[in-house]
Amino acid sequence: MNSSEFRRRGKEMVDYVANYMEGIESRQVYPDVEPGYLRPLIPATAPQEPDTFEDIINDIEKIIMPGAASPACTELETVMMDWLGKMLQLPEAFLAGNQGKGGGVIQGSASEATLVALLAARTKVTRRLQAASPELTPAAIMEKLVAYASDQAHSSVERAGLIGGVKLKAIPSDGNYAMCASALQEAVQKDKAAGLIPFFVVATLGTTSCCSFDNLLEVGPLCKQLCF
Repeated sequence: MNSSEFRRRGKEMVDYVANYMEGIESRQVYPDVEPGYLRPLIPATAPQEPDTFEDIINDIEKIIMPGAASPACTELETVMMDWLGKMLQLPEAFLAGNQGKGGGVIQGSASEATLVALLAARTKVTRRLQAASPELTPAAIMEKLVAYASDQAHSSVERAGLIGGVKLKAIPSDGNYAMCASALQEAVQKDKAAGLIPFFVVATLGTTSCCSFDNLLEVGPLCKQLCF
């Protein structure tokens, strides 16, 4: 899109928004769609060629607007995150698909994403432990939860632990400023022996201070082995 077309399309979008506001009384207030309605209406993978501006606007009117703003945009976000997952060749377990067991959502920042991930992990482990031991209260579980991150991790990781109300332990980094997997393993085993509940590990890919990378090939299998 060159600058001339950009100006033209920008004006058309302003007209679209203005027309929407002028005719908002004729728009439906509540959506008349069911959960999952959007997925069959758009491609399962990201298109190889771009759509025209006109086709995009037509799709918005025919596919998005009937679902109103919130549910339609949420469903679109879920499908497009699956597009990204497929582009990255992630395993099926990471995708929402038709089963809804995986998938992702778009966050406003990396800091926000870290917090949301921690809260999701906290909820998951709390529900799992309560299902196995109904007498456990959320408060009793919360006070034993422990998260881990490299001592090179961004300050937002520590902030997520504070907001989430869980213990966060800094794992020493090695000579390359990457999380030391052996140190992580030692910390987790020590905490388990003390009756704590390890539940969350943050691996950093490109630290702020020196752009170091934690070794996912070591940290990932270790997390799986230790059954987070």
